[in-house]
Amino acid sequence: MPKKFRTGDQTLVRELNRAILLNLLRVHSPQSRADLAAATGLNKTTVSSLVAELLTTGLAREIGQASSAGGRPAVLLELNPKAGCVIGAELGVGYIKIILTDFRAAVLWRQEIALAAGEGPDSALAKLIDLVRKAALIAGQAGRQIFGLGLGVPGLLDIHSGMLLFGQNLGWHNVPIRSRLAEVFPFAIFVDNDAKASVIGERYFGVAQHVDNFVYVTANVGLGVGIWLDGQVYRGATGFAGEVGHTTFVPDGPLCNCGNRGCWEMFASQRALIERLRSAVIAGRVTSLPASNGSLGDVTMPMIVEAARAGDALVLETLEEVGGYLGLVIANLINTFNPNLVVFGGALSLADEYLFPPIQRMVVERAILWAREATPIVVAAHRFDSCVMGGVALVLHDMLSHPRFDAPVHRPRRVVA
Repeated sequence: MPKKFRTGDQTLVRELNRAILLNLLRVHSPQSRADLAAATGLNKTTVSSLVAELLTTGLAREIGQASSAGGRPAVLLELNPKAGCVIGAELGVGYIKIILTDFRAAVLWRQEIALAAGEGPDSALAKLIDLVRKAALIAGQAGRQIFGLGLGVPGLLDIHSGMLLFGQNLGWHNVPIRSRLAEVFPFAIFVDNDAKASVIGERYFGVAQHVDNFVYVTANVGLGVGIWLDGQVYRGATGFAGEVGHTTFVPDGPLCNCGNRGCWEMFASQRALIERLRSAVIAGRVTSLPASNGSLGDVTMPMIVEAARAGDALVLETLEEVGGYLGLVIANLINTFNPNLVVFGGALSLADEYLFPPIQRMVVERAILWAREATPIVVAAHRFDSCVMGGVALVLHDMLSHPRFDAPVHRPRRVVA
């Protein structure tokens, strides 16, 4: 028997109309009921009925009246920031980052912890769970429920099951991340690749809010690309689109964690930058970075940026080299996708003042003239936080796409201890 679709279902239509109103209030607040009717084409009676539901459930609130030249002043509406909370998280190479936001994505609390080199999935997920519990407790103390958790992870991910199939730079294989979290927490859980979460974060909250075609280059320990085409994230046939860091740049180049040789991320990433600095110090080059006995110590991107600002010749030279490789990556992306915008984020974006000149020079040399002239290259609004903001966006996108009122919004849900 053929499957029955809900195409004409009035409940679905009402659900979609609520979603439209909520998204308008998210992007363009405050709005009056008349504004919402004019923007959506819905009649005023329908809008008033839907708004009444949003007010009753606490998702929207009235915030006063608009000025009026005559007649009855309109009551203005906005999303209710106290309706509930969202947790965004990133499980990166060497760290976990987590934020708690209100319903309007304002950050209420954040924390970042370090992971040991080579730390396994059981230990790392236990630490993530502790952080999520802490966030849920903070929300509960404020009387707010958690709408969901959005998590970004580097590597090849089965988006449907939340299984990390291969975390190249984590050294993990077949880790059931979402099911591990779902065993503990009762709220909705979304797990996505870090670059794809980042591109969604910049589309919702960053520099690409009104751009339908753009690419997001995230340069951390690895190199990844999030692709937003025709108004939605592009995943490819099996969900792995954007693994630019693991396309071959030099066929007989250095061995990559993915098992291939000469991958792009071996030349254009935070790891590539630090390895070049380390090799130069071993070869006898002098730097202001911590080094002793011909060996470079542990360095971070803020330390590298500080050294560059102090005029460290080796650091400036290395940033120039890595910037050139990043420029080649971006030129190829412009030639391939012809986007309206390229957004540059991740740890390396902290050094944008030194990386952008060689990036721009290489793009001018290598990208097709007519494509590059239509493609600004900008730093991500949230830089190293794009992924955690993308986690928030994953939850809000799902929630605002089909808002349901199965339970009171203000009743905090129990979190398993």
